[in-house]
Amino acid sequence: MKAACIIVAAGKGTRLGAGTPKAFVKLNGIRLFEHSLRAYQASPSIAAIVLVVPPGLLPGLAPLFERYPKLTAIVPGGGQRQDSVRNGLAACPPGADVVLIHDAARPLVAARDIGRVVAATRRYGAAILAAPVTDTIKLVNGPVVARTLDRRLLWRAQTPQGFSRAVLAKSHSSTPARSATDDSMLAERIGVKVRIVPDTGGNIKVTTPHDLEVAAWLLKRR
Repeated sequence: MKAACIIVAAGKGTRLGAGTPKAFVKLNGIRLFEHSLRAYQASPSIAAIVLVVPPGLLPGLAPLFERYPKLTAIVPGGGQRQDSVRNGLAACPPGADVVLIHDAARPLVAARDIGRVVAATRRYGAAILAAPVTDTIKLVNGPVVARTLDRRLLWRAQTPQGFSRAVLAKSHSSTPARSATDDSMLAERIGVKVRIVPDTGGNIKVTTPHDLEVAAWLLKRR
């Protein structure tokens, strides 16, 4: 039984304002998606990696196969994130019974957290890395506060998100495109109970130029 990871690096990243797809922006001299490749290459819990990139950027990526021996396929992304994940799943090796989905926008994922998500997925069938909400959260109606939510019940979903291959395939085939913001949401809609794996810290998502600066600072401290 083996675990594979799909690294989704096909987004445009317009909020970063870099003029190039976000995953290809350099962080401390290395393209953003390669930080994730390094982490999953180093994880003993992962046997294979599939990289999903914008179709126009496929040429020139062949050298990655030499640098990252676990990388088994580089495939083009689709019009929506769900399409990109489906393309990645189709390219996963047949022997992978557990599949993790990771956003290339999270370059600081810890190796220990990768292993914990794989272990939880094997035990429960579906598991996601997440962090508890620390701010007070307001539900609003337009510009007016409708009520305050109990933050003890709220978690910020991250990646990796892990699923048995059967669960991931079923959730993607059962839900229309453009209807979910992450893979956990698709699994929830078909009745799967998704387990929370608490993040051990530092797994930030790069969305804005400020996030890129923070990520660069955190990497230098490691």
